[in-house]
Amino acid sequence: MTLEELGLNARYLVAGFAGGVVHAIVFKAREPIPVIGSVVAGMLTANYLAPAVVHYFGNWLGEGGSAFAVGLTARAVCQGVVALVSARLRNVVAAENRETPP
Repeated sequence: MTLEELGLNARYLVAGFAGGVVHAIVFKAREPIPVIGSVVAGMLTANYLAPAVVHYFGNWLGEGGSAFAVGLTARAVCQGVVALVSARLRNVVAAENRETPP
């Protein structure tokens, strides 16, 4: 089984890895778990979001540069997505609770 069959792009994974490493260095991550988290989040986020970034924002950084930028910002992007989904779910649950008769 190849990386492509698994939905993985080696170029994006490597660029995301580099972005995750730079994130860990810039934000002075010292413990292993935050460093691993930055690297893994950078790799996976770059793999799946870099093509969308190139499509919507243009190719001015190139595919590798876009994947690096996504990897660098991956933790913030993931935290934002989780916060957005959580808020949406809270609103849906609150609306359902209001509609339920006592």
